[in-house]
Amino acid sequence: MFGFYFKKNFADGWDNFFFLVLSNAITILLLVGSYFALKAADSFGPYAVLLAFILCTAILSLSLFAWGANAAKIADFRAPSFGLFFSALKNVWKIALAFGILISVVLILVRFAVAYYLAMYFNDGSLLGLIITAALGWFVFVSAIALQYFIPLYFLQENNGFKKCLKKSFLIFYDNVGFSIELFFVNLLLFILSCVTFMIIPGLNGILLSSTNALRLRLYKYDWIEKMSETDPDFEKNRDKRNEVPWDELLAEDKESLGPRKLSSFLFPWK
Repeated sequence: MFGFYFKKNFADGWDNFFFLVLSNAITILLLVGSYFALKAADSFGPYAVLLAFILCTAILSLSLFAWGANAAKIADFRAPSFGLFFSALKNVWKIALAFGILISVVLILVRFAVAYYLAMYFNDGSLLGLIITAALGWFVFVSAIALQYFIPLYFLQENNGFKKCLKKSFLIFYDNVGFSIELFFVNLLLFILSCVTFMIIPGLNGILLSSTNALRLRLYKYDWIEKMSETDPDFEKNRDKRNEVPWDELLAEDKESLGPRKLSSFLFPWK
């Protein structure tokens, strides 16, 4: 399944290359604006910097959420549009700002907590400080992996509000730990590539497309479990049976829609 996800995601990014680049231009402007906003806030003191960081993260989250609607369309083999981006803004602004504020506040609290507990360890030799620091590190790592699914969940499933997206993000992570970690490292590589290209490609929007593609395919597993549970009430509780997912069957339609897409078709699309 992971191999097909990787192939489809690359194909979707390639087919929408120019749209991604133009969409990332908005993100780049927001990142540059955030840099200057934080720099300007620094002259007003540390509290102004923290407030500016929260505000900038919330605005960036709003942009990503608005683009998430296009990511869902691309993942579903449909054409994206800038009109959808702007129309989505009025629908997602509440959850987007809430998500951005949550992320920024948690990062701020963890930053100060880590500094405090590391000081306990280095200054007082307290082993407890080191243990708590390690626990905070694992908390951030697990949360980063789980929250890859937050924005895609909002667009791929109906009736998902803030609490449901948050809860389901962690449930999907714990039910698909190996896949989620693999996806995280793919997105990490995409982020490194984005830094090299100054966020032009694949950029934050490309990383969001990656997570959306991954989750869209992974959700087939739960549709299959629900279908099997209709004939076998104990099926969902049987972890061995649940792990025998017939991916070839579940992905057959998507594979047909994507086509063979050999390397030569990417390099020479006119052939």
